[in-house]
Amino acid sequence: MTNVTRRTFGKFALGATALAAPMGFVRNGWAQGKEIQIGIWGGSQGEFVKKNIIPAFEKDFGAKVTAEEGFTLANVGKMRATKANPKFSVMFIDDVAIPICRSEGLIEQLPTADMPALAKLYPRFGFDGWGTALAISVASMFHNTSITPPGSYADLWKPEYAGKLKLVSPKNTPSVFFLIVAAAVKSGKPFAEAQYLVDDSFDKVAALKPNIMNLFDNGPQAAAEVAQGQAEIGLLELSKYIYPYTAKGAPVTMSFPSEGSFAGNNCQVLVKGGPNRDLAVAFMNRMLEPAVQKAFSEYALTAPPVSGIEFSKETLKYIAYPVEEMDKRGLFTPDWEYINARRSSWTEKLNGIFAV
Repeated sequence: MTNVTRRTFGKFALGATALAAPMGFVRNGWAQGKEIQIGIWGGSQGEFVKKNIIPAFEKDFGAKVTAEEGFTLANVGKMRATKANPKFSVMFIDDVAIPICRSEGLIEQLPTADMPALAKLYPRFGFDGWGTALAISVASMFHNTSITPPGSYADLWKPEYAGKLKLVSPKNTPSVFFLIVAAAVKSGKPFAEAQYLVDDSFDKVAALKPNIMNLFDNGPQAAAEVAQGQAEIGLLELSKYIYPYTAKGAPVTMSFPSEGSFAGNNCQVLVKGGPNRDLAVAFMNRMLEPAVQKAFSEYALTAPPVSGIEFSKETLKYIAYPVEEMDKRGLFTPDWEYINARRSSWTEKLNGIFAV
């Protein structure tokens, strides 16, 4: 019997595959020439997707991906405006909007069998099959490194912080986190319970007004101002806006009071009835693949929603990963379905208190 080396066997196997495949066979041939339009984030995260993730996907699939930048509410608006004749196939939004999109019939559940990368998705970031997280930031307090930050949010109401705090604008999602903090401080309840007590906590919110220097709606700008000493503390903001300055040596960083912190989840959803659904699903799967998630996390300093990725000690300084670290930091995701029904009235009350 003739001995067959591993290399020779490889040639035989390749030849057999070539014979079995039709002329002109290419990997992902089903996608050749197809095109999808997706809605992505703006800013540096969006630029990374456009410059690094999309070109490689297009090359691998022989397809075209057109990306349009926008923020969550704008992207939801685009889906609403084109619901009768969908233009987009995949949309990037924050987790706050997933219940809205689901209730309005703008998105569909993900086909698990066609997305092998879902096997490593942490269940808490699967949203009952209606989307996946792509990047997890920690929302908490941030401060100038020249001071020792308070160990509890409750301390921020003390007179010693008069005029020293920057507060996030009511129009930004972290303002909801602030309302939950105020309810937690007033009631003594954990975030999971305090979120349902916000309506009874606006007196506590108003009591903080003397300590607020000003409001901000631009996270990176607020981080720069705290680093420059214009304010001692900012609350609350996503780590993806703060840590890039920390990593560059600026005197600003995040702090994590005893009450816990919040999860800021950038997500992806599958648009219902969108063009070339199979290509859209393949793109969503690509976004969750370990190599893509590792590169994106290292660039944006956000945690991946999937298990099994190894990071350097330097990167781990800035991200809450793996899931055990998220739990250690008390990373809390609010009940957005409950909150969305009340958010407009809460925003109006915040605007009244701070005369926005």
